[in-house]
Order: sequence, then structure tokens, then C-alpha cells
Amino acid sequence: MSECFSAIVGNDALCRRLASELRGDTLSHAYILEGPRGSGKHTLAKEIAMALACRERTGNRPIPCGECPACRKIRAGYSPDVITLSRPADRAFLPVDAIRDLRRSLNVVPNDLPFKVYIIADAHTMNAQAQNAFLLTLEEPPPFVLFLLLTENAGLLLETIRSRAPVLRLAPVSEQETADFLRFRCEDRQLRAAAERLAREHPDEFAAILRLSDGCIGKAEELLDEKTRAPLLERRRCVTDVAAALCAGGDGDRVLLTLFERFDNRDEATAFTLMLENALCDLVRLSRSENAPITFFTDQEAATEWAEKIPLARLLAMQKEVGKTLLALSESANLRLSAAQLFAKLYTV
Repeated sequence: MSECFSAIVGNDALCRRLASELRGDTLSHAYILEGPRGSGKHTLAKEIAMALACRERTGNRPIPCGECPACRKIRAGYSPDVITLSRPADRAFLPVDAIRDLRRSLNVVPNDLPFKVYIIADAHTMNAQAQNAFLLTLEEPPPFVLFLLLTENAGLLLETIRSRAPVLRLAPVSEQETADFLRFRCEDRQLRAAAERLAREHPDEFAAILRLSDGCIGKAEELLDEKTRAPLLERRRCVTDVAAALCAGGDGDRVLLTLFERFDNRDEATAFTLMLENALCDLVRLSRSENAPITFFTDQEAATEWAEKIPLARLLAMQKEVGKTLLALSESANLRLSAAQLFAKLYTV
């Protein structure tokens, strides 16, 4: 855990860099915070704003303190000088009008802080017109303004924007760090209690949500809700059953039935096939080395036993056919036909 930005899990080098720039007064006027959904971009943006405002930012003390009035106000979302722009729920893009409104508000001096922070969520959803309008703002901002652009893919932003705003990439955190945060550090008491209860009463489910979260704390928090995780766990169970059946070389009727059930709609068919591809990737790795790192299975010993039952060449061929099915699904192939063709390929390669 970093001595600064204590709300951020992992990413110690990134936290140290920001702390150094804050203390050295070398903070850029804009940053791009990049990471998948749930990786902590919003949390980091708020922590940066708190650190700027923190009244305890002296010497080598950890920042932000989280306890001074300025920190508490920003954390609670009450500061008029920390402004968040979000894509409207009914729009696919962040419209240019929102950026024009931002530009008009720039020269309004801060209300109760010495600076203003603009947090632009889903910055990658700005269309070309909005990005060009924002670029004009980014070239000559007032000295008291900091821009934080949150995005899942910085590559979707104009190169001219990226050249003026350093990219800070949030790395995935380990499953152990995620588990420790959920059980012991999460500020939401209900989530913390839910995590502790799940880890104690259903350790297999808890291990599964750690694996499903892909190193994103926010995603893991969402999966603590039983209604959210139930369909994902059911999909995992089906994928595991199919993978086990394929390795054993039997139970074809059950595999075919599962494929037809999962290929009922395109989104579910794609999600299921992606998960099956991940499972086969694990089996390929374990076929080569029983100590290989895996990303789908939580029981490495059982998965290794399955991998030993099937030749590596056949696993690789299956993996290739699953990849072809994913491509076909992206091109609007017939769902039931795709399920039947995948079944036939998996049992004949």
C-alpha cells in the first residue's frame, strides 16, 4: 500500500509519482486516467482533487489526509470547485454542447478552493467535434484549472489531446489485494460485511468473483450483489461443465444442450464463447506446464487433471474453432447454426 492515496489499491509507483509531483508543485494541468471499468479511475480522480485541497499537505505526511474539511467535502461530492462531466444516460457520446458549457465556465474563479478540477468521465465517448472543442480549451487553460480525463482507452482520444495530457494507466490489482480490500478496507460497511460473509460461507463463490473481477476493485464490489453475480456464476458453471466434458471426450448431448441454451441471444452467446475461450486458454497453458498462471479456473489442480486427459494439439484446434465462432458472432451469424457448427467442430477436431 502506498503511503499516499491510501484509497487506491496497488498502483504504488503511480501513487508515488503523483505524490512527488504534488509536493514538488510540478503537477501537469491535465492528465488522462486510463483503465477498464471498475479499475479505480473515479476514485483516483477524487483522491487527486483531495490531495490538492488537503490542509495537511506539509512535509512528508501521507496525502490526502481524508479528515480535514476540504478532504471531507470533496469526498462527499459537495465541493463546487470539483466538477464532473458525464455522458448522458440516453446518449452514446459526450456531446459538444457539454464541452462548450465547460469552456464558458472556465474563467469563473474557484468558489472555496484555490483551484478548479474538471473530471471528464467516459472521455473516450467525446465525438470528433467535442474533442476538437476540448483541445482548444486544453491548449491555454487558466492557471487554476486541472483537467482529469477518465477513459477505458486513451487511444480513442486525439493524438493532440494525448500530447498535452500525460496518460496515467491504472494496472489490475492482484486477487489477494482485491480480497483484502473487500474484507478489511472497503469504506462501505455493507459491502465489507457481504464480502466477509461470502468468503466465510461460500469460499468458492468468493474466489470466483475475484477471478471474474479481472483485477478491478469496482467490478468486484458489483459482484458482491447476489443478483449481479448469479448469472455470471451460472455462465462459469456451464463453461466449466463443457470444458470438463470436452476433456473427458463424452457427454455430447449435455454439451449440445448447453450450447443451444447459451446461444439464445447474441450477447449471451458472445459472453459464453469468450469465457469458453478463456477456459481453453487455461487448459492449453496447463497442458504445457502444471504451474502455468491461469485466468479462468480457480481450482488449478482439477483443471490440470482435465488438461492431462486431452492432447495439446486437440486443445489448440478447439481454441481455434472457438475463435472462429467469436468472429462469426460479431458478423451477425445465425445463432442456432453457430451453436450446432461449434459443437460439431469441438467433437471432430
